[in-house]
Amino acid sequence: MALDCLSPVLPDAALPVKLRATLAWGSNIMSIVMSVGRVAAAIIAFSALASCATLNEEECQSTNWMQLGQKDGMAGQPASYVDNHRRACGEHGLPVDDVQWSVGWQQGIRAFCTPENGLIHGREGRYYANSCPPELKAGFDGAYAVAKALHDARQTRDRLIGEISTLEAELRKAEDREKKREIRRKIDERKSDLRVAERRLWDAEGDYDLYVRTNGLRR
Repeated sequence: MALDCLSPVLPDAALPVKLRATLAWGSNIMSIVMSVGRVAAAIIAFSALASCATLNEEECQSTNWMQLGQKDGMAGQPASYVDNHRRACGEHGLPVDDVQWSVGWQQGIRAFCTPENGLIHGREGRYYANSCPPELKAGFDGAYAVAKALHDARQTRDRLIGEISTLEAELRKAEDREKKREIRRKIDERKSDLRVAERRLWDAEGDYDLYVRTNGLRR
């Protein structure tokens, strides 16, 4: 199959690049260049996602549209995902069987939109396209939300632990007194943030356990 045009997954720190309009005298030029490079890479990545094709010409001619719809539904793709196939096949002057694709998608999305699957996707921090139909939405969305909150809380806790570890390594290597003072200040800030993050993780774990027990689900 041709390249899959999946929606980009944007976790907590996905592409948070901000270029300032004005730069203080003596700024580190290399960091500016690297920031510009990251912005350019992001633009290229999103351009590629916008232009990629879900199917090639041969697949447009031979695909079983019901099976493809079922596959897309089971992957959690929204009903509008067929538009990607329509654009891909349209480039070759080939039609898409929307009806058969939709029949398969209805089967696939019902297999996807379960509370159990919502827990799995949320715990693993996977992207969710808000694709579940109204009659299945509450069960999946509720499970996904509580599990994703737990995932995000753990990510934040782990990130802060990593930052503290890095700063402590810098402190051991630092020789300048002012530099050491600045690093210690940053460590104190991160430790304060970590205490808050640990409390939020505790709450998220409690919410997750309560949801699982209340709804008779497996952890």
